[in-house]
Amino acid sequence: MIEAGAYADILIVDGNPLEDVSVLGAQPKWFDAEPREEGHKSIRVIMKDGKFYKNTLD
Repeated sequence: MIEAGAYADILIVDGNPLEDVSVLGAQPKWFDAEPREEGHKSIRVIMKDGKFYKNTLD
């Protein structure tokens, strides 16, 4: 639960990262992986310190 007036760091994703970590942008090879496209589509909302950096919810 987020308290009223508190700052929050939130990620909202399409999918369950406990079942499939790739919804967070994970790749099978971290250090040798090819660069991926900008803006992973399964990450719908990014909020840090109460400020939205991405919000694609309609």
